[in-house]
Amino acid sequence: MSGVVIWHTVLYLFLIFLLLPLIASFCLSAITMRTNQHLVNRFGYHAPIIFSWLGIMVHELSHAGMALLFGHKINRLVLLINPFQSDKENRLGYVAHSWQPKNKYQQLGNFFIGLAPIIGITLLTGIITQLLWPQVFHVQTVGWQIFSQVPWWRLVVWLVIVINLNLAMNLSRADWLNVGHGVLYYSLLLLLIGLVVGLFISDPWLIVETAGYWLGLVWLIDMGISLLMLIIAKILD
Repeated sequence: MSGVVIWHTVLYLFLIFLLLPLIASFCLSAITMRTNQHLVNRFGYHAPIIFSWLGIMVHELSHAGMALLFGHKINRLVLLINPFQSDKENRLGYVAHSWQPKNKYQQLGNFFIGLAPIIGITLLTGIITQLLWPQVFHVQTVGWQIFSQVPWWRLVVWLVIVINLNLAMNLSRADWLNVGHGVLYYSLLLLLIGLVVGLFISDPWLIVETAGYWLGLVWLIDMGISLLMLIIAKILD
């Protein structure tokens, strides 16, 4: 029985903390890039800064925070490019960092640094939702009453903030390269954690019911908002 528990623990950890984040990140990034392109076509080059200035800063702070956490050196941090100055690489903000290629911990960090904007914005979306619209996390029991149990102004504030954040969930080619550099070390870490946790947990499904449910619901919110913004942006284009 313990072998089955360990196997299920490892499987759920990989699904929730590796496969789901990668799939969600790819989909959210692709949708956000399309949305921003439509907004640029309609409102001009500075549209992403106008509509997602907060999200851009959270995007870059997420990169920087993860880089520091994993011992990388921050060479330069620009939260928001001056819209009145040209940037050769068309960046809205950026983090320049360096690390030691032989350092396994820093190599592992590349995975998290690459996905940091998705992780950071997702967590912030979850926190803001918990503060302004906590009924969402009880949709299974409350149903459609989640809309009637919260003041309208809180829904408006929630929607404005979440849209601003979600429009900055696009990952660059450099971000995905960082993910690739660290994915092997992260997979080995998840395997180790799964083997250890599997020795002490009696029901691995608890991982799905807790962390899996919360993260899945938040990513569904992000995906829904992102798809809605894509449809609106495409209509405006």
